[in-house]
Amino acid sequence: MKVTLEQANLTEPEVIIRGDITSAQVQNIAALLNGKQSLQKMFFFKNEAEYLFDISDVTYFEADNNKTYAHIKGDTYEVRHKLYELENIGRSKGFIRINKGIVVNVNYVLSVEAEFSGNYTLFLKDTKNQLTISRKYVKEFKHYIMEVY
Repeated sequence: MKVTLEQANLTEPEVIIRGDITSAQVQNIAALLNGKQSLQKMFFFKNEAEYLFDISDVTYFEADNNKTYAHIKGDTYEVRHKLYELENIGRSKGFIRINKGIVVNVNYVLSVEAEFSGNYTLFLKDTKNQLTISRKYVKEFKHYIMEVY
């Protein structure tokens, strides 16, 4: 990324970004410049109780049957957010969508293996869970790992 700073007589600073403004990197920069803070902690629900966790403790979010779940330290909690909201909330914290129903925390990724179909199998640290990165999301996943996060 090229960064240019210019002195100017303006009442407030002006930032112009040229290039692919839909990229994750540009979206993260815009969020920071606009003062949008990402969540640090969230409430999760299980058996009528509410639990407070740091969002970085979440291994992955999963959508299933019109409900969204957070997988934390081998346990599952219900989340009262839509998956796309969690993807946006967690983007600056290391979360990336890997298929239609899962947003994973890249800090918990151990390895990935290519499959013959074009999908990838993602292996998580500290669990025996395997998740599928669908071929639709592979390119964005690799880009996020290599350039954004």
